[in-house]
Amino acid sequence: MQRLHWCVVRLFSASAIALALAAMAPPAARSQPVPQGAPAAGTARLIGTITDSSGVPLARAEIWLLAVAALRTISNDSGAFELTGLPAGPVTFAIRRLGYESATFSSTLKEGKTHRASFPLTPAPQALAGVHVQDTTSAWLSLFESRRGGHRGTFITRADFAKRQHRVASDILRMVPGVQIVPTRFGTQVVMSRGAGARRCVPQLYVHTTPYSGNFDDFTPEDIEALEVYVGISEIPPDLNTMGRPVCAAIVIWTREPPPRKR
Repeated sequence: MQRLHWCVVRLFSASAIALALAAMAPPAARSQPVPQGAPAAGTARLIGTITDSSGVPLARAEIWLLAVAALRTISNDSGAFELTGLPAGPVTFAIRRLGYESATFSSTLKEGKTHRASFPLTPAPQALAGVHVQDTTSAWLSLFESRRGGHRGTFITRADFAKRQHRVASDILRMVPGVQIVPTRFGTQVVMSRGAGARRCVPQLYVHTTPYSGNFDDFTPEDIEALEVYVGISEIPPDLNTMGRPVCAAIVIWTREPPPRKR
């Protein structure tokens, strides 16, 4: 029985790394060539690397400017990222990645300058129930297929959204009636309602069959193989474990199978 581990993402104060933006990395410490070109007039640029606590680069970590959600990017396979068009002056950024604690940091950017920094994220493991990985997609998603055939709700497969090139996972849910994506200080929140004047509900998230206490956008579109979306309590399958709590709506996230091990 293979045991998978997921994580609770918690926001923590990153004052210990807040000064990293103010420091210019010496040439010998750069892990890759720095993109050329000065920032546009009236703006600043941030170039950096996101790593784990041991210094290993983290791919697909998201970093964004809290005041302007559109100014965001995702680290590449080397953990590197670049943000351009940033406003000069005091700013606050946030970083998050599935499996690690989220972080915020603040600094003052100088007009026309390129700032460099490296930011470590701390693992935040949350054990999930063991999941036996089958060899075929049909076996992997057998419970998803069973519910799709016998329950109300919205069922989304990777084929439904793969060609849309969504930037964040919550963009996938915009196609579902009754689902709203609400901007928050730290990203977005998924809420659900049925009709005008209906009470809004924050859905319970599940990863496979286990309740998940993080944010839907902790996942990227590349992480997701299929989704079950239950907008009202009457749609929720009785076999979902609610841990004795009332649940007004639910989203079940089926992640993609792990890649084959290299020999």
